[in-house]
Amino acid sequence: MASNNKTLYLIATKLGLGEEDKVLKKAAEFERLLQTKNIAGSNITDTSKIVICLDLAASVLGADLDIKSAVKYSGLKTSTYNNTKKVVQNLLELNSDRLSTNMLCLTLQCTGVQDLADRILAEYQQQAKVEVDLNLPQYVCMAVYQACRLNKVKVAKSKIIEKSRLKPTQWTKLDADWTKFTDLHFAADKKKGRQTKKTAENVETEELMEVDVPKVDEVLEEKIESYEDWKKRMLETAYKELKELEKIERKNVTPRKSPRKTPQKFAPTKVLLKLAA
Repeated sequence: MASNNKTLYLIATKLGLGEEDKVLKKAAEFERLLQTKNIAGSNITDTSKIVICLDLAASVLGADLDIKSAVKYSGLKTSTYNNTKKVVQNLLELNSDRLSTNMLCLTLQCTGVQDLADRILAEYQQQAKVEVDLNLPQYVCMAVYQACRLNKVKVAKSKIIEKSRLKPTQWTKLDADWTKFTDLHFAADKKKGRQTKKTAENVETEELMEVDVPKVDEVLEEKIESYEDWKKRMLETAYKELKELEKIERKNVTPRKSPRKTPQKFAPTKVLLKLAA
């Protein structure tokens, strides 16, 4: 198996697919499946199988491949190569005439929407008033396109229209009908999911914004001051003010001619002594 993988990588590099990891994985998958099948005729070599598997993988994933180079490295003639490729395609159940959501999602590289596309197809068949063949390419393409639209996945619209085998005017009409259908049955559920998510976020935000508010009794208890504390605070304030007054008086004192002192009408010291008592 390891030698086959090495050979696959060498041939892929020659075909310009050495950097295409998805193509390499898909080709290796095809090769493993092919080993369990019986191919009519024994003239096909392992190298031819690998080249054809790379060709099919590139076709499924939409990668560029030079067919002339593929025929050259396969060692087969062009007609033999094309016939063998069809045989391998049928053995691997890769009939190009039948398009599936899996193949289309692989080609457009949007495999994440395949599940939704399948649900859209199933719901459309259930709601349809007439019998609908969902294997027709236009329905497969439209389901994948609508799934991409709902999930905001960007895809090449021109490729989808090409795969649908519809004319642009036919595609536009079908697109309008399916847009109404998917918006009615699927977009509403998605909108509800977004609203639920927003509600949960709002609840979480409100919980974070909650603040511990002290009770009224606690606030009143903190504001009530005992008499002893109040008395001490008032005395300290009065002493500070007294000292400030004494400093100012000392600065403003001027020598007097008469030694006689004028009696003070207000004595701050006496007031403080009364308060202290």
